[in-house]
Amino acid sequence: MSELSPEEIVNDLSFCIIDLETTGGNYKKDKIIEIGMVKLRANKIEGEKSFLINPEMQIPDFIQKLTNISQKDVKDAPKIEAVIDEVIDFIGDDIIVAHNTSFDVPFLNGILKTLDRDELENKVICTNVMTKHLIPEILNSNLNYMSKLFKISHSKAHRAHDDALATAELLKIYLDIFKEKGIKKVNQLYYPRNKFELDRIHFDQETQVDSIIDLIQKQKSSMLITVKGTRGLILAVLPIQDPHDEGQFVKKILDKLPWKIVTVRLIKPLLEGLFQFNNHFLKYPEEIRFEILNYLKDRYKVEKVTQKLEQLDFILAHHLIEDQVMAYSFLSLNTNKKALFKIPAQKKKLIQYLNSQVNRFEGNQKGKRKVLLHPEVIPLIESYLELNRNEQRHLYINRKDVKKNKDSTMKMVESFVAAYQNDSNFPTDHL
Repeated sequence: MSELSPEEIVNDLSFCIIDLETTGGNYKKDKIIEIGMVKLRANKIEGEKSFLINPEMQIPDFIQKLTNISQKDVKDAPKIEAVIDEVIDFIGDDIIVAHNTSFDVPFLNGILKTLDRDELENKVICTNVMTKHLIPEILNSNLNYMSKLFKISHSKAHRAHDDALATAELLKIYLDIFKEKGIKKVNQLYYPRNKFELDRIHFDQETQVDSIIDLIQKQKSSMLITVKGTRGLILAVLPIQDPHDEGQFVKKILDKLPWKIVTVRLIKPLLEGLFQFNNHFLKYPEEIRFEILNYLKDRYKVEKVTQKLEQLDFILAHHLIEDQVMAYSFLSLNTNKKALFKIPAQKKKLIQYLNSQVNRFEGNQKGKRKVLLHPEVIPLIESYLELNRNEQRHLYINRKDVKKNKDSTMKMVESFVAAYQNDSNFPTDHL
């Protein structure tokens, strides 16, 4: 029996996307006020259904404000027992999908139990969980934000029908991605970890080098190429700022190495790639180590560096994902740890991070910097920063300003984030 193609695997499935609006989170005392459902098969919407439900109780004010569903709106709506058969019939044997199945499915089953009905036994997929597997570094995966990132129309957030439609559109995008990336079995939809990330792709030794270079040169974002040999030994790490121009250098390195696996990963900022190049610096074969280092030094060559690393306190840089920033503390630089924040949602957390670094520097470290960079790599990073100083790639923050005026620091950060240009168009464009 021949294996099914990725298209056949996905197109043979039928999904029912559901969303509930409720008076609260406890099905034993709270009630449903709206149900939205969308049927999806062969990645096409085949049916929609929605109900306003009379909860027979007062809708809390904050729920009315959140959903824009008033007591008057549900006054003449049917009770849940009057529509439950239609709801169950519409779901049928489909795979149930929601953007937060840990809420919607248990709540619906709780209502069924209260009505002395059989609970649903359908298979379940959560697009929220799926998002976190496909985009590992995303800090906020709520439906509003995902609709923004993928340019999905979502005009009425926290209305069941509109949320269900937005979730259906998100699922359609993800199903296309699973097909593109060569899904081999249905179970991979439920457990996509380490197989379908949008920011990276792995090539084995059977892959032609020219195919890898062709993919690299089509990308817009800076990237990190990791080359591994036998037993996962790292042979090279190449930070690439301009994939179209630098693909041939990658080919030159790959042609010299006995590689087994090549991983291409989209990154932002490139500074993160330079740090990763540093972290494995002494592991590379000596010839390759200095060939890459000299190439990078030549690429980021400047006549004069105006600011040494030991003079820096903090640098913020735009992350690959819109509204997210990477924060680096040069007071105690640990290039193996990421300090990643979503702005403005996590601005207080960012300020706390900056303050904690200043306090540690002035207290525990007694004003002595900890910079874990190889001496050969430090001039390279200084040159890179100098070359990009006037291009709004980085925001430099002084520790004295952090202590002196938190509000001013935060406004500066928010302005920096607002100036982000998503030239990579990630995650709409992805590997």
